[in-house]
Amino acid sequence: MLKGLGVSLVAVGFAGLGSQAQAAGSLVKAGKAATVPVKGAKAYTLKGQLIIVTQPKAGVFKAFSGICTHQGAQISALQGTNLICNVHGSAFDTTTGKVTGGPAPTALKTFAVTNKGGTLYIAI
Repeated sequence: MLKGLGVSLVAVGFAGLGSQAQAAGSLVKAGKAATVPVKGAKAYTLKGQLIIVTQPKAGVFKAFSGICTHQGAQISALQGTNLICNVHGSAFDTTTGKVTGGPAPTALKTFAVTNKGGTLYIAI
């Protein structure tokens, strides 16, 4: 399972997955930066969307849709530097969201992350 998840992954329907960062949108409080382990990940449900925040190196936070671009299953594991969809084996880089393996056709949708005083905010 995702290291440091802290949130149960519950099946949720999603539409309109893309691969570009969402530049505009409201900032939504996700949680404390300290709860996302370095080289780990934590899942949040924000505004009805499953968002996975990674910290590939200390102080660098990235946020991605937690829904695989192959057939809409949830990202369910972390292996090394890849987020994994265990349904069909798609893998995505924890820094870029780009496909690193499996049948997924496109990268995970990315979201801008802001760290304000130790609290993470995601632009949704």
